[in-house]
Amino acid sequence: MKTMGLTEQQVNLLIQLAVSTTPDEMDCDGCFVKMAEFAEAKLSNQSISASMQLVEDHLNNCPCCKDEFEALRAALGNLSDDPAG
Repeated sequence: MKTMGLTEQQVNLLIQLAVSTTPDEMDCDGCFVKMAEFAEAKLSNQSISASMQLVEDHLNNCPCCKDEFEALRAALGNLSDDPAG
């Protein structure tokens, strides 16, 4: 089956993504705004609030934002290891 230039696998993936979305799901821009706060909470082992849970959910589903988060977490981790900081 081929629809609008998409393979059957691509159509099935799009359907799966559409079904798995939630009304309060965060987009990449919203995630980026909250990412530093989320990283600091994770590094200090603080509990995650409901709004931060949306960030975590987005990071689990968005490879681009997850890469950004991992880079930020590594940078913040390096700062906390710096004896001069």
